Amino acid sequence: MITNSKKLFFTIIIALFQFNNAFSQNSVGKDIDPFQPFKIVEDGSWCWFQDERALLIDNKVVFTGVTSKGYNTVSEWNLDDYSSKTTVLTEGSLPADDHNVGSLMLRPDGKLLTVYAGHTIDEFVRYRTTTNPYDISKWTEEAAFAANGKVCYSNTYYLEDADLTYNFFRGNGNNPHYMVSKDYGDSWTFGGRLFEFPGRSYLRYASDGKTRIHFITTDGHPRHMNNNIYHGYVENGNAYRSDGTLVGPLSTTENSKFKPSDFTMVFDGDIDTREDIGWTSDIQLDENGQPYFVFSVTKDPITRGERFNVEKGGFDHRYHYARWANGEWIEDEIAYAGSRLYPSENEYTGLISLNPKDKNILYFSGDVHPVTGDPLLVDGERRYEIFRGERLNEESPWKFTPVTFNSKEDNIRPIVLADDNKEVVMWLTGRYTTYKDYQLKVYGKVIKKKRIVKEEEKNKKITFLISKDPDNYEADLTIPYFAMKLSKESGFETNVILGEGERNAFKLPGLETIVDTDLLVFFLRRVALSSDQMQLIKNHIAAGKPVLGIRTANHAFSVKDGKIPSGYEDWWEFVPEVIGHENMGYGAAKEATQVITEQKAGKKLLKGIPEGKWISQGNLYLMGNSLDSKAKLILSGESDGKTMPIAYTRKSGKSKVFYTSLGFPTDFTHPNFTQLLKNAIDWTLNIK
Repeated sequence: MITNSKKLFFTIIIALFQFNNAFSQNSVGKDIDPFQPFKIVEDGSWCWFQDERALLIDNKVVFTGVTSKGYNTVSEWNLDDYSSKTTVLTEGSLPADDHNVGSLMLRPDGKLLTVYAGHTIDEFVRYRTTTNPYDISKWTEEAAFAANGKVCYSNTYYLEDADLTYNFFRGNGNNPHYMVSKDYGDSWTFGGRLFEFPGRSYLRYASDGKTRIHFITTDGHPRHMNNNIYHGYVENGNAYRSDGTLVGPLSTTENSKFKPSDFTMVFDGDIDTREDIGWTSDIQLDENGQPYFVFSVTKDPITRGERFNVEKGGFDHRYHYARWANGEWIEDEIAYAGSRLYPSENEYTGLISLNPKDKNILYFSGDVHPVTGDPLLVDGERRYEIFRGERLNEESPWKFTPVTFNSKEDNIRPIVLADDNKEVVMWLTGRYTTYKDYQLKVYGKVIKKKRIVKEEEKNKKITFLISKDPDNYEADLTIPYFAMKLSKESGFETNVILGEGERNAFKLPGLETIVDTDLLVFFLRRVALSSDQMQLIKNHIAAGKPVLGIRTANHAFSVKDGKIPSGYEDWWEFVPEVIGHENMGYGAAKEATQVITEQKAGKKLLKGIPEGKWISQGNLYLMGNSLDSKAKLILSGESDGKTMPIAYTRKSGKSKVFYTSLGFPTDFTHPNFTQLLKNAIDWTLNIK
């Protein structure tokens, strides 16, 4: 082992100066909404072939990063008060390159270990440990292990049964190797080589913390190889395929008999064909220790090895999900991923990451609609947004909802953490030109975990009527997502009807099924229906059945432009007669909306919603003084100097009506908003 440090005299001279500049702390005010995206660090980035890059320790998030100048950092985000602090570990010793980011490991003694390396610039794997447990402010001096070739990436895991720490890294021949520590990373010895193979394989790892380390791997870089994706694991000095078949003893030398194709093929990209090129993204283990993972597939790759004429490909990527069940791999395409991050790295996507505590939850970044593949445009430019995906169960389709929306900057590379009470997603926002040229901020968002209690079916049917158009706030994503969660968490039977056709001659397929629905939910705008379909809706209300309106429901059937063809009709009276106010447009969206409770928090329709203001990123809908005088106000909103009702109840004839002008896409990951909708549904259906 060698020590990679400055001369002792120089170190002493600058020590005090460096300490004062290496540690920074940011505090925040008390009036924050803890469930909105929050800027944690002003300057940071990460690659995705290092783990763990972030840890959730009680109510603190600790994560590594690389600044735009190339400084390696470790940051802490305190979820109690949302304060953050950062320690700079390197300052000028490594170039600007997000591939230099370090791994993190919480040692059994409570100290934190970070291991990092340059991007194939030298043979040194660097490492440091905190001086005190759970305290990122002071670290041991950087030390380095001299490997057997130029190195990159670090993936660090402690195995309890063997009382050993492993670090898997890319070394000689661009192949995966590993090093071993008997003292939690204070010192290291060379372990061996995992593969010896001409390709530059890309691996992701996951450990059970006891005896086993899983990996997924490509054949090589997707620029140079028509990649398949393989899975295997190492345990007690041996390497195995997915089904437990022994591949052979793990190498303990600088050579190996293994290559990627010795392990279990999960995705067949057809190694001889230049299409459907796979690249690994993330792997986790479920509650039974079984692996599940995600990866990207490039559908339009360019010629192998091409570095210059890159304009003909890299615009159609897809995200895939794979899980091990009943002795086999089940693998599916789940979402459009969009276009490349930048030319020459045509296979770089915004990335996809898994919830480590729930195989039915994931997050990803894309510059397209995840279901249709349509570009996401903001001011005429494509923008990457963060999406949350969830499904009812392993046999159900995935549903998605935006975490960011209509962003002025790109949002990429999510990392997901979770415990029994919450999940935390962090991502990078800003400019990403290349892996050496970027200016990115680190954002985070906390989502409360819903404790699902097995309930009897509530024997109530809820039908959601929605439309898809550029001004309907992604209802075609958010409502199927919410309906799935409502069924999953509350036991309702839900049905979503997505309309189709021109707005002046709109059709809601299967609307005849609402004759036995208990509640109609409206989130559609300015459509005319056939007279028969409109009568079905009017019959529901005339029968005294309840109605719930979300956001654009206050102009659901108010057609403004164009001629309505024969046999179709609009219904302007729906707004004043059913919803209970006049639609006066909306204010300029210069500020987010501050949500104010008008009834006692924690009670009735505000059950489960804490006191104090919270925020919706959407603009404020205006209604002047037109609200029905008999309506009971639940919430008001403040924005741009205006105050308006934003949630209330009323009666339309015998029908109970709840309306809220909330429903901006990002509202659907805010627990106060989703709880409000659930409370409103119970109220309309007389469920105590």
